[in-house]
Amino acid sequence: MFTALLVVLMFFALVLEHFIGSFPGLGGQVLVMTVVFFYAAAALPLWGMLAMAFCAGLMSDCLTAIPVDGKMDVFFGWHILFYGGLGAVMNGLHPLFIRGRWQIHCLLTGVLTSLMELIEFVVITFRREPFELVWPRDSRIAGSGLAAALIAPLVFFGLNWIGRRLGHFERARVAQSE
Repeated sequence: MFTALLVVLMFFALVLEHFIGSFPGLGGQVLVMTVVFFYAAAALPLWGMLAMAFCAGLMSDCLTAIPVDGKMDVFFGWHILFYGGLGAVMNGLHPLFIRGRWQIHCLLTGVLTSLMELIEFVVITFRREPFELVWPRDSRIAGSGLAAALIAPLVFFGLNWIGRRLGHFERARVAQSE
């Protein structure tokens, strides 16, 4: 039940991203879907994180898979692998999250969001211009990570409250103690 709710929330967060705009002062986009995904990666067991990575990657690929000059910047399905790898880092701290120590996950959300933006920038740059890396003049990479770190406590607190009301964390604590 909670996993299905998180998938729906990720979809609405992806739609919301396009209405929010960029982070004032730094120019980075507020990536709400990424924050919800990282919450899901921390809160769900490995199988749930992989399902969320598939859904988040599929939504991102469907949104950004646009051919430029007749060729694709990245292959379709790349975001699925990408979200799976970064989600595995967050899911590695799942036992800590279940014990109620989710503050470190908020900071890690900002770091992983910046890392995601950096890797995506480097991959697309090398696909378009193989021998030239032109750094962007604005701080989109740091701005997106900072925005994610700033909104993560609000999102995590709200989703933790919903998860407790649905009984998700009680089942997780029982499964962890066995």
